[in-house]
Amino acid sequence: MDLAHHRRFACMTLAAGLCLAQAELRADVSRTTSPELSTCDDAQGSQSTSEPAIAALARSLAVPLKKAKARKVIVLNFLGSGGKPHPVGKWLADQLSAAIRIEYPKINTIDRSKLISDGDISVDPFDSNAISQMERSRARSVGADVAIVGDFAAVSNQIAVTLRVFRVDDPNWGFEPKTGLVPLSKEIAALTSEAIPALALEDGYPRGGQSGIGMPICVHCPPPQHADRAGVVILKVVVTTDGLPDRIKVWQSPDPDLSAIAIRTVQAWRFKPALRGDGNPVAVIIPIQITFIR
Repeated sequence: MDLAHHRRFACMTLAAGLCLAQAELRADVSRTTSPELSTCDDAQGSQSTSEPAIAALARSLAVPLKKAKARKVIVLNFLGSGGKPHPVGKWLADQLSAAIRIEYPKINTIDRSKLISDGDISVDPFDSNAISQMERSRARSVGADVAIVGDFAAVSNQIAVTLRVFRVDDPNWGFEPKTGLVPLSKEIAALTSEAIPALALEDGYPRGGQSGIGMPICVHCPPPQHADRAGVVILKVVVTTDGLPDRIKVWQSPDPDLSAIAIRTVQAWRFKPALRGDGNPVAVIIPIQITFIR
């Protein structure tokens, strides 16, 4: 989903240029640690096959791949919920790449063996610029015009996955992330003795747009009032299941006055809540960037 651009500000979220999230009061934090969002020790014993789920993930990409006019596609290794590489992430990417080759034979799906190793990659999941630069550089290195990136986390007896499609040559192009659930099969459990990353929480809330959690969508986003100076303010915001911004914190800002204006601006915004894999709303925390231009 493309986002509207305002003259005096821009709203961006992790690596896809999308807006926003949802959250609840701390008294309701138990929702984010409910059985649907918590990891289970017996998940490793699941014998469900993952092939149908991987194929469904591939089919969910039909619209964004068409919108992106994809010709040469690369699937990058999925990162764990903490923003780090993991053997399961490589396996998921391999399987998705194979499924895309079957589902979309007219698209040139680039051999993933051409990718350089990402064993030393570790990024802050909130640092959208660092993530975007890393992803675009790796996709460009193998001649892709479109890349598919993903992240995952063990949730109950499944792996929650979020997929994003982006054009390598257009940092402003973005499409709504796709989410899905892959059974945590014995095949996956046998890949490594390393623990599969659990759903990451910050201040008790999952991050929007990651690990099977969708992004909230801003439906009422009035621009900020005029400021006497230019600058960029990045906030961390929890948006409730009612679509209300809550627990707004300043993450980066050049000036206290700009911070105050940014906070007042976002307090007036309203959202369509984020959804988890089962279609139910969930409180999430997301970054919101407001750019002031004189």
